[in-house]
Amino acid sequence: MSTKLVKDIAKRISEHNTSIFCGAGISYHSGLPLASELVKKILAVLDIKEADALFILNSNIPFEFFIETIRNEVSVDGVLEIFSKGEPNTNHELIAELVNQGFIKTIITTNFDLLIEKALENKGLKQGIQFEVYSTEEEFGKVNWKDEKIRIVKLHGCISNKDEMAITLKAVSSKAITENKSNIIKNFFSKEINPNVIVIGYSCSDLFDISPQIELIEENKSEIFFVEHVSDANNFSEEAISFKSIKNPFQSFTGKRFFIDADQFVKTIWENLIPENYKFKSSSTSWTQNVNTWIEQTVKTDTEGVMHHIPARLYYNIGEYEHSVKHFEQGIAIAQKLGNQITFYSELGNLGMAFNALGKYEEAKRCLEVSVTACDDIGNIAGVISQSQALANVYRNLGDFDLAIKTYDRAIKLAYKENDLFSLCTCFGNMASIFTHTEQPNEALRILENGLAIALKIGSKQSEGSMLCSIGIAHFQKGDCETAVRFIQNSINLTRLIGDRQGECMALQNLSNVNLQMEEFDKCIENATSSLQLAKMIGGKQSEGGATYNIGSAYYFKGESEKAIPYLKEAVEIFFKIYGNDHRHTQSAIKGLIRAEKFPEYNKMTKMNFI
Repeated sequence: MSTKLVKDIAKRISEHNTSIFCGAGISYHSGLPLASELVKKILAVLDIKEADALFILNSNIPFEFFIETIRNEVSVDGVLEIFSKGEPNTNHELIAELVNQGFIKTIITTNFDLLIEKALENKGLKQGIQFEVYSTEEEFGKVNWKDEKIRIVKLHGCISNKDEMAITLKAVSSKAITENKSNIIKNFFSKEINPNVIVIGYSCSDLFDISPQIELIEENKSEIFFVEHVSDANNFSEEAISFKSIKNPFQSFTGKRFFIDADQFVKTIWENLIPENYKFKSSSTSWTQNVNTWIEQTVKTDTEGVMHHIPARLYYNIGEYEHSVKHFEQGIAIAQKLGNQITFYSELGNLGMAFNALGKYEEAKRCLEVSVTACDDIGNIAGVISQSQALANVYRNLGDFDLAIKTYDRAIKLAYKENDLFSLCTCFGNMASIFTHTEQPNEALRILENGLAIALKIGSKQSEGSMLCSIGIAHFQKGDCETAVRFIQNSINLTRLIGDRQGECMALQNLSNVNLQMEEFDKCIENATSSLQLAKMIGGKQSEGGATYNIGSAYYFKGESEKAIPYLKEAVEIFFKIYGNDHRHTQSAIKGLIRAEKFPEYNKMTKMNFI
């Protein structure tokens, strides 16, 4: 069966109507690490215990997000240099042969390395003459699908252009999808341009940018042939490409996913299409030494504190706040020992933000008040802006709204003075939440209009999506449900378009809140379930708790207490793990659970607050 399917794919290739989409797996035999291997090695040199490392490894964050988190703190050039290593292996040689024979003219890859280009050059093909490489947003806009050029499109950038690669890493980690990249993905998977696409060496882990764009394609879709590598050469099976439910952006496509040894697949294609005798080719590199050297130089440059600061940031960004707190505290101790005041107060502010995320507001308040004062004393204006905003968030969470507004105001004035438009955006959005919490929708709308204008000016689609959702909440509080739903739905549409899954998750959750208040229980369950799926995918525990709570509440008010109770129990467990017992979210979930267990028939709808 495997031979028949692979021969069918070879026939399609020979008909000049097939392209290749490939990931890191094709470079493994060149001695380059898979993303998971590189992440494991980095965590190991940071002395993170294996059990603790699993929280990061199992978080589903893309490799680019992981690297960008570290790059925001220290240089990662020594790590990225890995991708300039290696020699083309059989996979690259096959691609080069298929190009040279005229069978393939388009290859899209997420790889940073230069191995496909090297393989083409080894065949005598010259970049700029026989083939073109497109690896930046500007270059993506120059792709002409109607010409006969051989094209290599590198969606995440190329090691040959580190400056542009850094821009790409930042864009991916911030979940921003650029227009030209979006068009590249849409056109590549169009049946009119590529009737057939072979996907090989790809894990579908690009949840922040590529996968959402593939999922948005609605018509004229390419037929997909997905090579899912298995190590047993005698083991083969196949299924419809739409069958897999997790990490599968091709659920609405036609085609096959086949489980086969990727080397055997390459060999069979080679023997059916390439006149030269097949020869397996591999090489090795010293990439692990790159990582060892990187951490040694980083510690020498930035002190041993980075051994805790980097893990703290990683844990914070995936919502593992308890682990984050431990590392921030250790980083503070090292900074204090070394007499490094700037690092000490910076880490103290970070610790405060982690405490805030855990619902430990008094501890957060103490840390951030000291940090803001210290930033003031040393003239660190950027620090004052960011830490004041974080402190205002804490005051808001403590219910001290007057002090929160006063603190936001200060951050806003400084941001205006520094022309820090991004901080202005976030300040306006956070301040508006005070007025939605206190049900002052007109005041919230006034602030959100200012924030939305700035978001549009700076082109921050992520901020725009957040503002649209908040505007919807304010309109709901004014009693205008139709307008509320329209704005929140616009937020969902925008966040989906740019691949902002966190924003989409929150907007769906808020839409389910509106549905719940409007007693549209089936819609609430539908939207909260979508939010829950996204929350689990991106590791958003707070959103997972909120969505689970909404589903349970909707079932209860539908009169289906038996279905409600498991969800409400799960919501209690999630909120308790994050915040402890006394937090308002935990208490709301506990009360909802008690109500469902003790009074299953008393399901009269009552007004509920937005989580």
